[in-house]
Amino acid sequence: MLKKIRFALSRNLTMANLQERLAEVYDEELYTIHLEEPLRYHSLNGDQLNQRMGREFINRVCHSLTGPLGVKPGEPVAVCTSNNVDLYMILAAVMRIGAVAVPLNYMLKGREMRYILENSGARTMITDNYVFDSNIREKDRIPSISKWVMAEPEAETREGFISLDRLTRESSPEWKTINLDPDQPVGIFYTSGTTGFPKGSMTTSRNILTTQKIAAAVLPAGTRDLGIMSLPLAHIMGFAVATIGICTGIRGYFMRFFNPQRVLEAIEKQKATHFVGVPAMYAMLLQYEPEKHDLSSMKFWSSSADAMPLEHIQIFRRFGSFLKLGPFKTRAVFAEAYGMVELNGTCALKIAFPGINYPRGAVGFPVRPTKIRIVDENGKGVPKGEVGELAVKGPGVTPGYWNNPEATRECLTPEGFFRTGDMARRGRFGMLYFVDRKKDVIKSGGYSIFSVEVEEEILRNPKVAEVAVIGVPHPTKKEMPIAIVSLKPDTEATPEELIAWCKEHLAAYRAPREIKIIPAADMPYGMTLKVQKKDLKARYISEYEKRSPEDWKKKGG
Repeated sequence: MLKKIRFALSRNLTMANLQERLAEVYDEELYTIHLEEPLRYHSLNGDQLNQRMGREFINRVCHSLTGPLGVKPGEPVAVCTSNNVDLYMILAAVMRIGAVAVPLNYMLKGREMRYILENSGARTMITDNYVFDSNIREKDRIPSISKWVMAEPEAETREGFISLDRLTRESSPEWKTINLDPDQPVGIFYTSGTTGFPKGSMTTSRNILTTQKIAAAVLPAGTRDLGIMSLPLAHIMGFAVATIGICTGIRGYFMRFFNPQRVLEAIEKQKATHFVGVPAMYAMLLQYEPEKHDLSSMKFWSSSADAMPLEHIQIFRRFGSFLKLGPFKTRAVFAEAYGMVELNGTCALKIAFPGINYPRGAVGFPVRPTKIRIVDENGKGVPKGEVGELAVKGPGVTPGYWNNPEATRECLTPEGFFRTGDMARRGRFGMLYFVDRKKDVIKSGGYSIFSVEVEEEILRNPKVAEVAVIGVPHPTKKEMPIAIVSLKPDTEATPEELIAWCKEHLAAYRAPREIKIIPAADMPYGMTLKVQKKDLKARYISEYEKRSPEDWKKKGG
């Protein structure tokens, strides 16, 4: 424990020296990495790995990058592979040599991927057969890349690609640590592009490691615990969670894809104690009857990236126990973190310990040394309890957007506060309440309708599995709320039935005037399984742009 505390207090910790610092704290021969799908590199193979094997593979990738591939410090390197632990190791190696890692969502399509690669300036691309065949298909579609590297066994590396397996097999497992400025950019994590093209949020060693190393010191977890990891490692949430796990010493079971049935089976079989997901993952888990699985080993459930329904928190806390003393035991702990790409980790945190219940909408207390403000459109503070835009200052805040000084100026104040675009308010004892994304607030007839609050209420309907509330054009009221809904398996409902339910449970001005029921497979999700409202707006907006006031009256609007 003392070693973990010293590690958390260590100064000048960077992605360049992280591996050496970890070796001072933990036994490198312990097998802490367990894989659903084994790795098949010559120098790293099998479904169980210890920390030494991971460090040596990272070092081999460092030599491969700086030697045959000729990557220089400060140079962007794109990485887009399937979601296994080697993805994290490759990103860590790029950062370790002082280059800039550019992780890409493997679900991106050609045009989106091309934009990011051209914007970042990356000339080297590390991918695998699955991603290339699914989303890239032809190298000519991304002409800015000059060096294509295949993260596959050498025998499966296709013509025209450099084999990472061969490069690492021929490289040394030892690496001389370089000096790296903690405030030098080591990564670019692109936003989901909720408005226009995605922006590249720069991250530094200080951004990545400060909050994560503190979390490692206080998190009730160690080498006896095991966490299920199914988050996308190319997203800052997944990367940060994996980094916390490594700094904590907790054993991890890595899954290539999130599958609710396999996650429940893995918790039962592996006797997992920790799981981190997003609200959509928890909603899916509930559809696969978690009560039929032995989840008694669970101690700690965690969520981030979106608002978590209070009812779901209460259900999952019944699965497992945080503390057992003879016949006495408590419920499992549920932690919710608030953060985003530009914050590189957690900004606010709330933990549902036994006997503690939080009001709906509360996202927690600011995590020291983070500071927050609630400001109006002019950047001035608003009175306590009033809704405004959340602004954050702290070691996790991005230094800016890559090759986008205009966007950087818009979001970063001269005092170093990042304007998040989230509407929030402060409550008693400094509690932070999330209200809605600024761009998702619906302005209807002089009212401000916060879509998240409406969605939370609709999710209380026992037939609704997922819902997204968006504003569509209205000839007199500017906007009108509608809801796009997917139903739970083996349930039936009509739009009229759900509209009537909404009128009964919501104020008239907030109740959606129309509800569209779509299959769950048609609901557009992003990398962290958050519904992409911009895609829904693009899908339905043309239907409403030319609707007349008379047409709205016929629909009850």
